[in-house]
Amino acid sequence: MTALWAAAAAGVLLAIALPPGGLWPLVAALAVPFALTARAPSVRAAFGIGAAFALGFFALYVLWLPRSFADPGLLGPWFWVLHPFLLAILAAMWGLVTALARALGGRGAGALVLVVPYWLLGEALRATGYFAFPWGTLGYAWLDTPVAQTADVVGVPGLSALVAVAAALLALPFAPRTDAGIGRAPARRSAVGVAAGPVLALVIVAGFWAWGALAVGRHEVPAERTALLVQGNVDPFGRAVSAAQELSVHIDLTRLAVGRMAAAPDLVVWPEGAVIGTALEGVRGAEGRAAIQAASPDSTFVVGGRALAPGGSANAAFAIADGQPWGRYDKHVLVPFGERWPLLEAAPWLYRTAFGLLGLPMLVNTVPGDGPAPLGAPLGLLGVGICYESVFPTVSAAMARAGAEVLVVITNDAWFAAGDGARQHLDMGRLRAIETRRWLLRAGNDGITAVVDPYGRVVDELPRRVAATLPVRYGTSAVVTPYARHADRAPWVLAAWALLATPVALLRRGR
Repeated sequence: MTALWAAAAAGVLLAIALPPGGLWPLVAALAVPFALTARAPSVRAAFGIGAAFALGFFALYVLWLPRSFADPGLLGPWFWVLHPFLLAILAAMWGLVTALARALGGRGAGALVLVVPYWLLGEALRATGYFAFPWGTLGYAWLDTPVAQTADVVGVPGLSALVAVAAALLALPFAPRTDAGIGRAPARRSAVGVAAGPVLALVIVAGFWAWGALAVGRHEVPAERTALLVQGNVDPFGRAVSAAQELSVHIDLTRLAVGRMAAAPDLVVWPEGAVIGTALEGVRGAEGRAAIQAASPDSTFVVGGRALAPGGSANAAFAIADGQPWGRYDKHVLVPFGERWPLLEAAPWLYRTAFGLLGLPMLVNTVPGDGPAPLGAPLGLLGVGICYESVFPTVSAAMARAGAEVLVVITNDAWFAAGDGARQHLDMGRLRAIETRRWLLRAGNDGITAVVDPYGRVVDELPRRVAATLPVRYGTSAVVTPYARHADRAPWVLAAWALLATPVALLRRGR
């Protein structure tokens, strides 16, 4: 029981290490469950350690979920009933990782040999597929340190690997030297042997730190273009009855801001879903496009809205210039249980009951786009990501490979009613700027609206929950970083690592 409490406490410390907590030295807390796994008397005990660690971590790190969605103005107190199920699923994932490492690696250092690649592969799998939920990825702990600047080569998977490898080395002195079994004293280590792991961990982290520090300044950050980011601060739940009013809000904010500027901005960015209920394509969309363009006649617009798609509607971003539609991007990575609902068509009665308890009408699935592809515009190719997509590095990497010269994120974070969710969302997007060495322009419905430079630094931002605009300067880049070029291979590299490490641990266990 003591081990479980220690693991849960370490999970809380790791949650504080990640942004916005930002106390990055606390990533050493990961060494606690690693060491406890190596010392676990059984596979079952190892499972409990990983699960307890996950419960401590996610109970704090995603506390914004129940705090936001259980708000009386959103889904109400019923969400508190659903939240423990999410925590249980996340706990089971990390519990399986530690259990598998202990089962195959044995009791001792063999478990540490396996827990690192298994942990990283589990992290990658958690960010993949229908239920992808990458919140809590270890690598973000380095965001506000020089180490993060290595992400243009190693990406967030490499930064996570640094955390896990360092934690395993810190845990090494506490692992039994042999699979001695319960009741047998482990072989004694020399002082040099005890210090070797922590010293090597320090050397590796210091090496990444120096590498990242040298990277700062190597990439030019020109800001030769201008943009206006619009934050409408509209009610996300009142949209069905206020679509026309919301269009007016964004038009008026844009017109007033442009009138105060010395020259019209090159680009105007409206948030996700800023225009719903108004057609923007074809002949039917001419009136809507004209009204938008009139707010800044000489600018290119990126506007979030809905679009008809085979089988339903898509969450889309439109490029408008000279009153004409230049392109459309349909969101590819959809939010599980937000934009897509498993078995919705097969069991509508189940969802009708659940939605009714939450005070919602019967919802429908959003149709996903074909895949990440830049949005064409007179200014060049724009790497648009819609809301949730900004936390997936492969999306922005694909955009950069395809020629996108700047990243544009449009989002509606009004759902993050309380807690750190909106800030975590922004912080994860900041690493996309580093990975691709692109400027990132971010327009949120109620925030966080911001401009981020290619080093992941927030140059300027608006406060949340105000209707306002943010004039910014930004630049373009055609550089394709090593990570952007090879991002899709990261899960395969981790799988190969896990596959190769397994026989090594088994052979070591058998000695």
